[in-house]
Amino acid sequence: MRLTGLVVRAFIAALSFAAALPPAMAAEGAQLRIATVAPAGSSFHKRLQALGNEWSKGPGGVSMNIYAGTQGGEPQIVRRMRVGQIQGAMLTSVGLGQIDRSVTALQYLPLLFRDWDDVDAVREKLRPELEARLLKAGYIVLFWGDGGWVRYFSKKPITKIGDLKSMRVYTSSGDPATVDIFKNFYTPVVLEPDQILLGLRNGMIDALPVPPLLANFSQVATYAPYMLDLHWAPVTGALVITERAWNQLDPKAQAWLRESSEKAGAEFRSASRAEDDQTIQAMKDKQGLKVTTLSPEAEREWRAEVARYYPRVRGTIIPEQMFDAAVETLKGRHASGQ
Repeated sequence: MRLTGLVVRAFIAALSFAAALPPAMAAEGAQLRIATVAPAGSSFHKRLQALGNEWSKGPGGVSMNIYAGTQGGEPQIVRRMRVGQIQGAMLTSVGLGQIDRSVTALQYLPLLFRDWDDVDAVREKLRPELEARLLKAGYIVLFWGDGGWVRYFSKKPITKIGDLKSMRVYTSSGDPATVDIFKNFYTPVVLEPDQILLGLRNGMIDALPVPPLLANFSQVATYAPYMLDLHWAPVTGALVITERAWNQLDPKAQAWLRESSEKAGAEFRSASRAEDDQTIQAMKDKQGLKVTTLSPEAEREWRAEVARYYPRVRGTIIPEQMFDAAVETLKGRHASGQ
């Protein structure tokens, strides 16, 4: 939905007025505006609605007003939180990385995470430090979640890493350093999420790395009918609210939000992981998706080629301390056969 002209000005004025309410007034209504790039009606959006319902049952009757897929990409959502237009958001590591780069260690290590146990191990290892850094930046983490494995969907089948060289591939905005590295694999095309389908239709992009949940909901396979069955990277993230909004809540309401949100986090992760494979089958059945698997030799080539760029990621995209902690955790697990 796009708002223009007088409607935009009226909308922004209303948000500015709400953000300017004194603490007593804000706490009395206990309304938190929460944004997500997930489309309205998606399973992810529905799970947020269920959490909002739980919030309203607790002390203070905190209500979650969800803005699903209407606030731009995640960099724009972070900017809206900074100026008080919204009080919180469900963000992936792309958006959280706009707040503190350390969070990128949970997602920006392509092909190093083999399974969800790897993801859980790294998240729990880094979690205390990540939450401390986000708090220092003014944000409270209510729960950590994930949204499936990023896989490549394309107009033509991808059978080796060299097939990407001639492709124009969707890339999210707000991270120039990552875009520069992607240029070694393909031609990155920076778009906002709501422009993906248009980009596929008009030939602006030939492929996109996206989790099956989002691909299925958006019917990506209609325009990009091939999927490479390779776990490129996990989609990880968190529900955060601004410290400013948090401090306006009654302590009992804060305790309830933490309790209900932590429980919801486990449910979010479990549900999204189960849906990851289910949605691939649904796309095969209903959208004609064709799944391509790599030969062992081709997969080794992918891993070796991508590993060449890890030194460039360390210290530029992912802070050195967090990069080292994540890599050491994974190497330890893989060496022990976990």
